[in-house]
Amino acid sequence: MRYIVVGNSAAGLFAVEEIRRHDTQSELLVLTAEQNSSYSRCLTTYFLAGDIPASRLYLRNDDFAEQLNMNIIYGVNINRVDSVRQLVQSIDGREWRYDKLLLAMGSSAKKLTIPGKNLPEVFTLRTMEDAEAINKVIERGSKKAVVVGGGLVSLKCAYALRKRGLEVIVVVSSRQILSQMLDDKAAGIIENHLRANGIQFLFQTEVITVSGKDRVQVVLLSPQTELAADLVIVGKGVCPNVGDLRHCGFNIGKGIQVDALLATNLPNIYAAGDIAETWDIVRQRFTVNATWPNAATQGRIAGANMCGVHNVYSGSLSQNSVDFFGLSAMSAGITKLNKTMGTGDWEEELAQRIIDGRTIYQKLIWQGDVLKGFILVGDTSQCGVLTALVKSGRPLTRAQKNVALGKRGTLATELIL
Repeated sequence: MRYIVVGNSAAGLFAVEEIRRHDTQSELLVLTAEQNSSYSRCLTTYFLAGDIPASRLYLRNDDFAEQLNMNIIYGVNINRVDSVRQLVQSIDGREWRYDKLLLAMGSSAKKLTIPGKNLPEVFTLRTMEDAEAINKVIERGSKKAVVVGGGLVSLKCAYALRKRGLEVIVVVSSRQILSQMLDDKAAGIIENHLRANGIQFLFQTEVITVSGKDRVQVVLLSPQTELAADLVIVGKGVCPNVGDLRHCGFNIGKGIQVDALLATNLPNIYAAGDIAETWDIVRQRFTVNATWPNAATQGRIAGANMCGVHNVYSGSLSQNSVDFFGLSAMSAGITKLNKTMGTGDWEEELAQRIIDGRTIYQKLIWQGDVLKGFILVGDTSQCGVLTALVKSGRPLTRAQKNVALGKRGTLATELIL
């Protein structure tokens, strides 16, 4: 048997470990476009901020491949799969035969499509290579940065650059930051906290040009506003690395579609992580939930199933957490009611208060007696209780619902007993 895993981030890493739990003898090969061993993408902004050294990004020891008796080939970009001959092929024409194949190539950052996008100080942040390149620009004395986008990666970059002493302006095309993660009230709390720590914001604004002679000097906005800058970081979301695999026979929507075993429609081929379109347990539809916890779980389950274990994946959950200058926030599942939900039995429960000068905001989304999502800002303690409730879909009694917003420790004890 030859197992091939394409990708060495969360899904790929946990998949190979699971494969070796069930099969210690068969050949195991990892193909990855990266030039580095497995590291945490989630920590790259903390490296940029100077909070941790680069060595802390790596997830396993140097002898990890040797311990698992597997081979890793770096710098491989897979663009074709032949499911009949059971071959994977790279852009440069190399081929590898597989018996069981896992596609875990993750996703790539969306880039600007405007004049000046290729100037050397314009970056996205997705890989270790990106982080190291941005760090070099900072070390050369960068002073003024423009961050494009109001999502999680953008704001984590803004936080990192501000901690390094740069002047930072965040340019957001919509009316609020973190629109995919938070409602407007929670976003406003985070925005005010970031402003208090020196980060500036411009809303409902687009970057139309990045200009300068051989290097970034000016960012031109609509309508006709110029910002001086010597560093630009773009955080406009990610796209699954499907690429030319669209022409190889896979069922593809937003990502490569998989079933409850994380198997694709093609025999002996599985997909996991940011490239996979899985069942969303809250929204009850297939989608790509590109988060590290989802990828890690999918990797483990796919790895086991490649060995014939037949583990069922219950589904993915949209969830994110962050800490900016001591203010923490977390959300999971549905965070905003919308018109498509109808009146029905949907409701939201809010609580906001000030404790020791710190704003605490909590929001729960209910469908009847079932918790469908939540937002926590300022106090994320015992968030695992709420996350477990969202995942389980377990109905609560009225008394249990009454304590869910506050005394979650009491609720957890009650549910366990």
